[in-house]
Amino acid sequence: MAMSWTPARDREKYGVAIYNFSGINDSCIKLNVGDTVQILEELGGWYFGYAHYNKALRGVFPKSFIQIRDCVVDKTGPVEVVTARLPHIVQEVTAVLREWGVLLRKLYLERSKDFTLLRDTMKELIALRSRILSGQLPGDELKQLKYRITHGIDQVNAQLGLDLVVRDESGNILKHDITSAVKLFRHHDEAAERLRKNESSNTRVPSVRRKPHLAWTAHVSIKNIIIKVPEPSEISLGLYTGDPREGREKPLTEAFVIPWTDDGYNGHPDLLLKLQCLFTDLSTAALDENNLWLIGSVIRLGSMASKEVDPRRISSVSGKKITSNDSMRRPFGIVMLDMTNIIKQQRSSTRSTNDGQEEAQFFAVFNPCGEKETLDLKKLLSSRSDNARDNRTGFQGIWFTFQLVNGDIKQLQEDNPHYVAFRDVPVCLRLGLSDVIMPGDVRNDLYITLLSGEFSRGAKTCDRSIEVTVRICDERGIMIPGVIHQGCGKGPLDEYRSVTYHHEGKPRWAETFKIALPIEEFKKAHVKFAFRHRSTNDLKDKNEKPYALSFVKLMQSNGTTLLNTEHELIVYKIDGKKWTDGDYNYLSLPWQRVNGEELVKSWNHGLAPSMKDSFTISTIFCSTKLTQNAELLRLLEWGWSGSQNRETLESCLQGLRRVPSEELMVFLQDTLDVLLEILMNNSTDDDSDNKVFEALIYVITIATDKNKHEAFQPVLDTYIQQNFHATLAYNKLIHVLKYYVEEGQNTDLQETLKKAMKCLQYVFKFIIRSRQLFVELYGRGQEEFEKSLQKLLEAMASMMKHTLDSTLTVQAHCLKYITTTIPDIITNFDSVTMSHILVKMIDNLDQKRIPKQKLMTVNEIVHSELFKIPDCRRVLLPSFINHIRRLLASNDELDLCVKILGDILDVLFSKDVGDTSEDISLLSTRLLEDILSTVFKMTREEPLICKFVSVLVSLFRQMSRLHFENFFCQFQILEQLCNFLLELLMVVENLVKDPVFPADWAEMILLENSVIVKVLRQCSRIISGRMLEPFQESVWRSFFHCAINFITQPSLQLENFTQSKRNKILHRYGDMRRETALEVKSLWFSLGQHKIRFVAGSDSKLCMVGPFLKMTMLPDVELRRATIPIFFDMMQCEFYSLRDQGKDLPPDMARNNQKIKGKFNEFENEMLEKLDQLVESGHGDEHYREVFQNMIGALCEGHHTMQESGHKLVHTVTRLMDRLLQYRTIMNTPDNSAETRMSCIVNLLDFYSEINRKELYLRYVYKLSELHLACDNYTEAGYTLRQHANLLRWSPDPLSTALRSPHYHTIDHHDELKEKLYEEIISYFDKGKMWEDALTLCKELVKHYEEVIIDYVKLSDLLTRMAVFYKNIMNPQNLRPEPEYFRVAYYGRGFPAFLQNKVFVYRGNGFERLADFTSRILDQFPNAELMKKLTPPSYEVKESPQQFLQISKVDCAMQEERFSSAAVSEQIRSYYRANHVKTFTYSRPFHRGQKDPTNEFATLCIEKTTLQTSYSLPGILRCFPVVKTKSVELSPLENALETMATANTEVYDLARQYAADSTLPLHPLTRKVSGIVDAAVMGGISNYEKAFLTDEYIESHPNDADKLDSLRHLIASQVPLLEAALSIHASRVTEPVAGLHDHMVTSFNKMKAQVQEKYGEAEMPEDLKIEVRPLRLQSQQSVNNDQSARSSHLYSSHDSVEADVGELLSLREEPRIDKPRMSFTRGLHAISSLSSDFMFMGMSLSSSQSSLSRLSTSGKGYPGTLPRHHKISSSIGNGSSAKSGKKEKSLSRLLRRDSFSSQREPSTQWFDRSESHLNPPQPIFELTEQVTAPLTPERPKRIDVERDRYLSRPRSLTISSSLSATPSPSLGSRESLMSTPTGSICEEDAPPPLPVKMRDQDGDSVSLRLSAMSLHATKFVFPSDISPEPPEKPPRPDKNHNHEDPSHL
Repeated sequence: MAMSWTPARDREKYGVAIYNFSGINDSCIKLNVGDTVQILEELGGWYFGYAHYNKALRGVFPKSFIQIRDCVVDKTGPVEVVTARLPHIVQEVTAVLREWGVLLRKLYLERSKDFTLLRDTMKELIALRSRILSGQLPGDELKQLKYRITHGIDQVNAQLGLDLVVRDESGNILKHDITSAVKLFRHHDEAAERLRKNESSNTRVPSVRRKPHLAWTAHVSIKNIIIKVPEPSEISLGLYTGDPREGREKPLTEAFVIPWTDDGYNGHPDLLLKLQCLFTDLSTAALDENNLWLIGSVIRLGSMASKEVDPRRISSVSGKKITSNDSMRRPFGIVMLDMTNIIKQQRSSTRSTNDGQEEAQFFAVFNPCGEKETLDLKKLLSSRSDNARDNRTGFQGIWFTFQLVNGDIKQLQEDNPHYVAFRDVPVCLRLGLSDVIMPGDVRNDLYITLLSGEFSRGAKTCDRSIEVTVRICDERGIMIPGVIHQGCGKGPLDEYRSVTYHHEGKPRWAETFKIALPIEEFKKAHVKFAFRHRSTNDLKDKNEKPYALSFVKLMQSNGTTLLNTEHELIVYKIDGKKWTDGDYNYLSLPWQRVNGEELVKSWNHGLAPSMKDSFTISTIFCSTKLTQNAELLRLLEWGWSGSQNRETLESCLQGLRRVPSEELMVFLQDTLDVLLEILMNNSTDDDSDNKVFEALIYVITIATDKNKHEAFQPVLDTYIQQNFHATLAYNKLIHVLKYYVEEGQNTDLQETLKKAMKCLQYVFKFIIRSRQLFVELYGRGQEEFEKSLQKLLEAMASMMKHTLDSTLTVQAHCLKYITTTIPDIITNFDSVTMSHILVKMIDNLDQKRIPKQKLMTVNEIVHSELFKIPDCRRVLLPSFINHIRRLLASNDELDLCVKILGDILDVLFSKDVGDTSEDISLLSTRLLEDILSTVFKMTREEPLICKFVSVLVSLFRQMSRLHFENFFCQFQILEQLCNFLLELLMVVENLVKDPVFPADWAEMILLENSVIVKVLRQCSRIISGRMLEPFQESVWRSFFHCAINFITQPSLQLENFTQSKRNKILHRYGDMRRETALEVKSLWFSLGQHKIRFVAGSDSKLCMVGPFLKMTMLPDVELRRATIPIFFDMMQCEFYSLRDQGKDLPPDMARNNQKIKGKFNEFENEMLEKLDQLVESGHGDEHYREVFQNMIGALCEGHHTMQESGHKLVHTVTRLMDRLLQYRTIMNTPDNSAETRMSCIVNLLDFYSEINRKELYLRYVYKLSELHLACDNYTEAGYTLRQHANLLRWSPDPLSTALRSPHYHTIDHHDELKEKLYEEIISYFDKGKMWEDALTLCKELVKHYEEVIIDYVKLSDLLTRMAVFYKNIMNPQNLRPEPEYFRVAYYGRGFPAFLQNKVFVYRGNGFERLADFTSRILDQFPNAELMKKLTPPSYEVKESPQQFLQISKVDCAMQEERFSSAAVSEQIRSYYRANHVKTFTYSRPFHRGQKDPTNEFATLCIEKTTLQTSYSLPGILRCFPVVKTKSVELSPLENALETMATANTEVYDLARQYAADSTLPLHPLTRKVSGIVDAAVMGGISNYEKAFLTDEYIESHPNDADKLDSLRHLIASQVPLLEAALSIHASRVTEPVAGLHDHMVTSFNKMKAQVQEKYGEAEMPEDLKIEVRPLRLQSQQSVNNDQSARSSHLYSSHDSVEADVGELLSLREEPRIDKPRMSFTRGLHAISSLSSDFMFMGMSLSSSQSSLSRLSTSGKGYPGTLPRHHKISSSIGNGSSAKSGKKEKSLSRLLRRDSFSSQREPSTQWFDRSESHLNPPQPIFELTEQVTAPLTPERPKRIDVERDRYLSRPRSLTISSSLSATPSPSLGSRESLMSTPTGSICEEDAPPPLPVKMRDQDGDSVSLRLSAMSLHATKFVFPSDISPEPPEKPPRPDKNHNHEDPSHL
């Protein structure tokens, strides 16, 4: 038969893996050691189940790998739950470690300082958990460990801001289901207070006592003794008070006697472990002494002189028994240590027991005593230092431990039965009675201290060596054996022998011993002291007999014992012949010296008093049976004798008041016995009973005095329960107390009555206990007793009616202490009757008299057993409620009121108080409104608010549904019910929105929320039932708002909690959000026709679209699906609402044939507005958008009437959510750049503009403006604000809400706001140097000021400001950057949605170049890859999840033709070249067909691409998307035509400009003309001639005849233009450039001859003819000083030839006219050290074409440059040397390389923006330098101070390895007419250099950097008006190039 799987037994369902199991097939699950598993089934040697780390995965695993653990199987829920059976503390630690583990990782990643704290605490918890799981800890240590763990957890939770854990007194976590809300709140409050003070009551196990014990116990354990003694000795250790250094030491405790020999305990090491004792009963007063010492006397037992012991006989000597007859006690030294600070420290941190910590050891120093010295500490210490090292004894002393614990020995032994230190250890008692003497404690000890003596020598020549022998004898002189105790640790002695001092006539012993006698023998005994001389001669010593004696009687003649004081005894000399040792006749002689009495020396019975000798002792008597007070003794004897003498009784009672309270407390039991016996047996008149009662009250008052004898209250309780026996005392006590109460207004009796009221508890204890004893004996008289007791209580209740001031104290005491009698009274009295009497007491008292005490009495009654009885509560509770309501209404004693209410509810929550439904009903119906009103009035700052809220929560929690129904039924008037509901809902809403409890009080907040759910459910029922007809709109609205605020509060958002906390909340309370949301939904659909009020209307408070939207956005799937349909219902409501509803009427639904609205525009408006707010604040997600779209879309689909409009709304909402979610994601991600955020905002702006939502549109306009201002984008901020201004009119119309500005709240009209906005925008344009745009707005304001408001003051100010703007525009010193523009394409789905696969044009930041811009964009997208080509990407790239970027430079196409004229100032033209641009171009060169190796221009084509953006730049963004793209292809001939036309136009414009303005700097003209004429010498236009003006080309391209004619005409037309330009140049040439001018003239003449010969002579323009002069060489002319001075502002000079670039920059930034002229050689070197791009000038080519020209020739070298043999024939300057000639050649080559260069690049570099720069207009289609060049070129240096960081960085050139090694001699200048656009590289040629971050990197490119010094050894200063930086770096020439080209730098 096949075996089958069987279910696992309950005890085998939980196990732990003890081996790793990897599984053998797919049916197995993998386990690691320590994994816990739940076992479901078993079969053979296999289990089937799952591991707890992954409950979803189930499988099999072997039994042998699992260890079964005890478990608890919970089958109560829907799913069986199996947990390990572990101690609660282990389960808590496990849960805490799991939760902290997640937090630890988070703290580590955040580099939080709390990481170390959490890690160390977790390690400690793991170790402690292991100790607990070991199961080897005793119970008390387990308790200590438990409290240590919980304290650590609470401290760390508080430090990390985690939830506060509340615990009970035992440290266990409180269970919320069995704890009332009030108690839970109080535990939270106490725990928080403890943590605030960094204290915890859980640091040690709490004692059973309410307060620390009055007694202390010191445990002393000897660890080592280092004292070298020659003979057997003993050490007597004890605690002393007083400073021994001053001779004031007094013994505090008995001595601990330690026997000691020279070999110590070497033979018996176990005996050392027993050297410990307990000094007990140490009072607090004694420990408060400033001097506490541990002193031990070391006494040698042997002969008078110490003898060295033979080591060979050491064993025999040590083993020999020392008897008192053959040895004497000799002083050897003192061991002492000051314990004051040690005791103080241990008292402040005392422990009840040893907690396992290592104890500190202390060392008491041994001070040796000489043979002839005494143990007088003052003398001994005065001659030695405390810690001095003695040469003879060495550093000696005792090592010991000292532990001070609170409690007496009896209590400690009971609390710690396991603790060895409290078992079988000698106990040294204090020399005095305990502070608390319990009944049954008996002690009768007499301590005698031998203080000192003074003895005469007698017949001896020297002082005697006195030894005192003490014996205890009876009245017949017979010694009583075994009653003397030297100290603990040593047995009883028959006699005590003092220390013998050598020849000391005035010995000071200070030796204390104890006499313990039974009481019967004590009264007849006496102490006899015999004095004996001890001789150093052993033989004589044996014959020595006592020569004198003293004695002291233990009882005095009046029957009292010996007083505790010093006694000077009479020393009687002994006549040895007449006196025998057994003679006791001396007892008839006086024993004490009396001051003033002279002794008469007379011999009696062989004794005679010595006149010169004296002997002093002190006694301390500790007895609980024998008193030293005569007054107390008289009373006790009177009572014991049974006397009836009234006079004697009164005398005894009066004497009782004179007895010290301490003595009275010692004999408390005897005193009470006597007084009660007298009271019970007294048969005289009532007055005697009153006297005895007064005495009894006096004694009880002393015993219950909290200031002095509070500890005696347990003594009194014990006496009443165990020792009291007066069975008839209750009658007398009731009678006498009733008499005093009834005579309460009698002032003579009031003092006693006051005391009686204070002792009321014990008076009734005596009464009740007496009655109980009587019943036990006789069992009758109960009815009479109850009647008499009731009369007494009613008399006390009647006493409350007194209104005299003298009775006020009596009444207060009666109320205060009557509650203490309740536990005793109700044991023998009816509890209900007692309740009625208590109510009478409280009610009879006038309201104004002691109201606080009245409430305190009420509170005590609530805590009594009486209140737990339901019948009693029916009597008590109504009275209490009346008093509380009155006080709440008057706002008095609120703290006591809330405490009483809390205590009442706490008691009613208990399980042992019976049925409480009636009590809760009474509280709710009569107090709920008052409590709610009080909470409503209170502010959050009031300290009682939390307490009242806890009371309110507790009351609601205990109310059932029936209670709620009964409560609501009491409102018969609907208005009253509405008011209550409104107040209730407002309180609940305030509690949710502004919580009263701290956020870490998780348990309290969750309980409060669960109660709120209950309250809302009940409110929902009553609202739906009673608030519809008539419709109470305010109540419905308040409920909806309250419920939704409750649902959305942070403390209920489970997604934000840890998994464990989330599971705990769901297990206890479920998802309270879902439950409340369903209640809201139910209530909404019950509204019926009234729904429209909450959908449409002018009152925004009524509209529930926003609140419902917030509710549905909660991240709970079920909640969303349940509540989203509400929106469709709202849409229907508005759709079918009445169309023509009056404005003053609320919205209503259309009925019958009324016209419906047919749309839901108000719902849509509210929906979109609230959606914007909520999504931005963090609500909603992609899932919500999807659910909304699907659910509402499906509902609209099924509704034919609303289908179209519904789908439109759904589409709008989903589109908006997409954008809002993108916006939130980007704004909340710190890595996103400001530009990305701005683009995201504009994305939203476009949407709101599309759907015409002005208010939302303007909201984001201002957000965008603020973001721009934060980035200092003043221009864009101005354009952004202009979007708002454009929506306004120049009219005084009032502003609508949607058009108001958040910056100007008080402005209410269109024209005012528009004016303010214009002023702000103008200021931003001014900061951004956009003065042209500012002027446009100013002109509008001028018209407004002049024609509308006619305000000439404002007009004048504005015109003045406009004048400043015009000046700023034309001021050459105002350097305005012409920003470059860049094309950026974002390919791939890794970008945000509004960027994916889109192309943008960016406006650069000021002087930003492509390299900087590329770095900035890459920084924004660190994961993006840069594409190296401009070819369109593939489909795979566009759809990939990665990020790809294409970045290139584009050129602007000027929009304003009117500014392109050469007559317009350069300052104006430069602005419009780079601003208000919407069209941009870039070009891509390529070769069509086979590339001509000799002339690449013949096949070079250009693809020009035009981009059109959505808006012109600058605008509200620094970038806009490209909306239109167009590409045009130019043939090689068309390219040449355009290049030549542009070059001619540039020369023409420059000539006109320089002819019109003589102040312009000369170097732009110089560069342009020199570049063209130099290029012609080495080819120039010859490249075009070779390419196009050949017979072959004409024959092969017959259609290009017209174009060829145009080319010839352009070439010919260039000559007169150059001639005019050179003529103007000649008129302004200065000495430094005279040689250069000569060179240009020479070159031009050659060029002119060649061109005119080929193409004829062109006519010069009419406007340039007047400027033409005959050209001649400047070297043949003398340049006078005036000309130099006139041109000094153009060319600065310096005396030093070796000027550096830093000088150049400073001169460039601050040109000065008055500086001396710079020599030509300096200028020459300055020019030659710069990059050739700096000198770039040329013919009328576009920048794109010129850049293409430069790069296209890079593969063939540098055509157009002069050959090495070329010379400049003219000599410039006086004394020029060969060195200067070389510099001239460098300059010439530099300028020739720039010949025929095209127009200055439209996307200009910073150095091209000279204030006097003039540029001709540019065509629409241009070729960009950057597109064809490498996409990320090296960034050039900057000149402004803000770019000084570039100055220290070396320049670099990126060289393509594919460049030809030799230049092409057939090509002209690289910058000549025939050059291709700058930087162009054909795609079939080698690719451009790759940037650092680029996909598909090409390894063929090589980058290297060249310094200026590698080309030129000398430095120079460039002229101040010539820019020292190049616009672009040319390719580096090959090493074999024959020409030295300094322009490469």
